Amino acid sequence: MSMFEFAGHQLDLQQGRLRKGGQDVRLRPKSLALLTYLLENSGRVVTKDELVSAVWPNVAVTDGSLSQCVTDIRRTLGEGAVKLIRTIPCRGYALDEKLMRRSEALLPSAAVSPSGRPSIAVLPFTVAVPGGRHTWIADGIVEDIITALAKIPNLFVASKNLSFAYRDKVGRLPDVALALGVAYVLSGSARVSGRELRLTTELVDARTGGIVWADRFDRHLGQIFEVQDEITTAVVERLKIELLPQGRGAAVVENQREFDLPGNHSGHPALWDR
Repeated sequence: MSMFEFAGHQLDLQQGRLRKGGQDVRLRPKSLALLTYLLENSGRVVTKDELVSAVWPNVAVTDGSLSQCVTDIRRTLGEGAVKLIRTIPCRGYALDEKLMRRSEALLPSAAVSPSGRPSIAVLPFTVAVPGGRHTWIADGIVEDIITALAKIPNLFVASKNLSFAYRDKVGRLPDVALALGVAYVLSGSARVSGRELRLTTELVDARTGGIVWADRFDRHLGQIFEVQDEITTAVVERLKIELLPQGRGAAVVENQREFDLPGNHSGHPALWDR
C-alpha cells in the first residue's frame, strides 16, 4: 500500500483515510481527491486547469470551487499546511515535497489486499474524443461497475475518487496499482457513434503485467446497463477463479443476483437524451 505523512497527518491511499494521531480526520471527498493529487505530484507546480481536470472531470467548475477545496484542506491540516501547500499566483498550487514523506509496501504475493481481501481498481475508460457526452458515458459505466463490485463481500475496491485521479496521469501500471493498494486493475476504452457503443476491457495482474481477461462489447446505448452487468459479472468470475480461496466462490456467485435488480442501477448520463 502507499502512505503519505505530512503536517502531522497520514493519508492511507488504499483506504482513502486521512488520520492524525491514530484518529480519523474528516475531509470532503473532493478536497481529499485534490489533496491526494497534490501529494502525488509534489515538488512541481500543478496548474488550476490540471487540478480541475483531475478532480472534476468534464464538469464546469469555477475557480471558487477549487479555492474552497484548498481552504478546506488548509483548515483541516492546521498550521502545518501553511508551508506545505503554496499558492503560485496566476498559475496554481505546489506541495513542498521536502515536508512530506511517502512510504511504500510491496504488493502482497497473493492477489489480495493486506487485509486478506481480493483487491481491484477500475480506472477511467479512455475515449476517442475527450470531454462532453462521450466521456460522460464512459465515466458513468465505470462508476456503475465500481459500485457493483463494491457490493461483493470480501472484495476491496479502490474508491472512485482515488481511481479517477489517474485519468490523465501517465505511469506504469504496477506503480498505479501500488499507489492504490490493489493487485488487479481493470481498464478499458469506449467509442460512441450515434447510438452505437463499443467497449474494450482489460483485466491485468499488476504484479506481472499479464492480461487475465479481455473482451470487446458492441452494443446499442439502450443496452448500456446490460453491458455494465456483463463486464461486472465477467470480472467477478475471473476474480473468483484467480483470487478467492477454494470454498469461498459461492458467496460471489450468490451476489451476482444483485446485478440484475433494476433498483441497483442509477440513472445513466447516456440515457438522459432518450
